[in-house]
Amino acid sequence: MTIIKKKFYHLFWNNPSCQNLFLLSKEELLETKTFGEDNSPYSFSTNRIIVSNAQDDQNEFIDTIKNRSELYNMEIDSLLNEKIEYFKPLIEQFFDSKFKKSIEKLINDVEKKPLKFLTLILKTALDDENRETKAIEFLQDYGFIGKNLNTFKEIEANIGKSLMPSKSNELINENTINTFFEGVKFIKELYVNHSYKNLYNTNQVLINTLNSEDNFQSRIKLFGELYDSKIIAPTKDDAFIECSHCDPLTYRGVFQLRLNPKKLKDLKCPVCSNELTYFVPYELHSDIFNAVKSHDGLILYALQNKLLENGIQYELNKKFLNDIEIDCIFKDGDKRFFVETKMYKQNNTTEDKLISKIKEHFSKLIKDIERIENNEEFKGLEIIPLLLININSEKVLNITQQYFKLNFSENKYYKDGKIINLNLLKFKN
Repeated sequence: MTIIKKKFYHLFWNNPSCQNLFLLSKEELLETKTFGEDNSPYSFSTNRIIVSNAQDDQNEFIDTIKNRSELYNMEIDSLLNEKIEYFKPLIEQFFDSKFKKSIEKLINDVEKKPLKFLTLILKTALDDENRETKAIEFLQDYGFIGKNLNTFKEIEANIGKSLMPSKSNELINENTINTFFEGVKFIKELYVNHSYKNLYNTNQVLINTLNSEDNFQSRIKLFGELYDSKIIAPTKDDAFIECSHCDPLTYRGVFQLRLNPKKLKDLKCPVCSNELTYFVPYELHSDIFNAVKSHDGLILYALQNKLLENGIQYELNKKFLNDIEIDCIFKDGDKRFFVETKMYKQNNTTEDKLISKIKEHFSKLIKDIERIENNEEFKGLEIIPLLLININSEKVLNITQQYFKLNFSENKYYKDGKIINLNLLKFKN
């Protein structure tokens, strides 16, 4: 086991906030992008965790940021359209004066004599010795260049000269250059605003998924410990800060930031001295990211770690009958525990929907066990089904457990099986 994994599991088993955080589904823990229609969306999670203080009991700060960003986006979008409209007639006039007759003549010849035109193009392209001469003759015949230009270098120099800014240059002069760079600035602002929007819309870690036993201070303290242990690290992506206390756009920026999360509270507005609102991306060490991103999520890796610590023999992802795969089978005395692990989305999921999914998955586990219980390797052994889930709610666990005991009391697997979380996983001493 790598030193990073050792540090991580030390925090995981000893810090409830760490368990709550890393037992979120990968879509809730990591920045997740979704594309496509609602009925068939495609989602993928990136190695980014957004640390932010844009939250309070009334969501005042996050609402302020969202409203400011949307209004500013409307403003720069309108200003950018104005710049585009400014350039349209200039570009059209430039091309009309320089190339309109040439293009019309070219189109006319192509329409009237397409075969002859194609032959000319092919002969020019295939003639290695005279390709430059023939190409220049072609451009001169149609009026794209003057008769005084006889080499590609002369054409290049002429184009460069025509693009040099001057008062007499109808396309590139002081006004058009200023307008162009203003347009570039607005494009940059649109990109920044779009990236900013992505951050506050996907900031699922500190805003929407705090568990009841967590608080903002404990979560920030945890991120500081993860940073000190090199489990999380700064990314090359931009961080965003804004003063939500000052007037809009008074102090707002995007920049590279390599800072321990516990020091983020020290970021102060130079105008009003209040704490800045920040959105700072961090990335997980690859050892932990790969576990979080895996099909079964971190919960199976945590189970494996617990089994290793207790010296218990186990097998992972064991397959039977071509269509059954048991996530983990471990020994405890004369019993064999068949474990199915599930990481459920907890944010924006109703309790009833969660209970329904748990019932479905526990029933499937038992049906799979009933199909393979007569395998030679399990004869004379007691098989115990375990559905290991990332849900801490005692209410949800009790409701699902009682449902099976009341309705399937004659079935030994439903009777002896358990629906548990990692905190309820106990082993014999």
